[in-house]
This record gives sequence, structure tokens and C-alpha cells, in this order.
Amino acid sequence: MTVGQRFAERPPVVLVIDDEDYVADMIASVLELEGMVTHVAYNGHEGLAQAERLSLDLLVIDIMMPYMSGIDLILHVRAHPPMQDLPVILISAGARPQEQLPHVTFVPKPFDMDELVELVVGTIRSGGRVV
Repeated sequence: MTVGQRFAERPPVVLVIDDEDYVADMIASVLELEGMVTHVAYNGHEGLAQAERLSLDLLVIDIMMPYMSGIDLILHVRAHPPMQDLPVILISAGARPQEQLPHVTFVPKPFDMDELVELVVGTIRSGGRVV
């Protein structure tokens, strides 16, 4: 059973934001195979613009990106009341961020795709609580 089949009302919508286009596209493709609707952005500014216009269930964000870091993007998203509790999976090849950010789970790169998918599924199935 795919995730889309587990959600009777509608498939979950996930925005993947990473400046490494092959990483963003790979994550989005795998999540689509699981029945999710995905959108992709390749920098923080583009990601913020999409987040503001889409009705999202989850964000997957890289920390280190040009123009706007993943941390800055999260802070901008949190400033918009409709998105202040939106769950985020933060991925990075660098160190874990020092900031304690609510509703954010950190995943180091390289990551296991199956584990990332399970984290995305679990977070969405839990009603947005990061698991």
C-alpha cells in the first residue's frame, strides 16, 4: 500500500528544497512513487515562494544553499501563521544546527533513502508531529 492509499482525503503534498538538483529530484521521485504529490525548488528563495502559495503537509530542506540557507528559510516559514507548525525534515552534509527548532528533524547526508521515506511517511501519518 502506498502512502497515497493510506490517506483517504488526499495525497500528502511535500516540497523538497535542495540546491543539488539531483538530490532534490531523487527525493521527489521516490516520494511520488509512494503516492505523494511533490514540488521541487533549488534554492531558498524559490522554496519560500512555493511554500507561501502551496498547501503543504511537509518540507524537506537542505541547510546549505545559496541565496537563503535552510535555517533562514525555516525562520521565514515560521513567521507565516499558516505555516508556523509545518513539519520540516532538515538534511545536510554539514554539522547538526545549533538552533533548537520546533517541528524539525535533522537527517545527515548521506542518508538512506528508505529511512528518509519512512521518516516522511511517519511524520505525515502522525498528523505532522515529527517522529
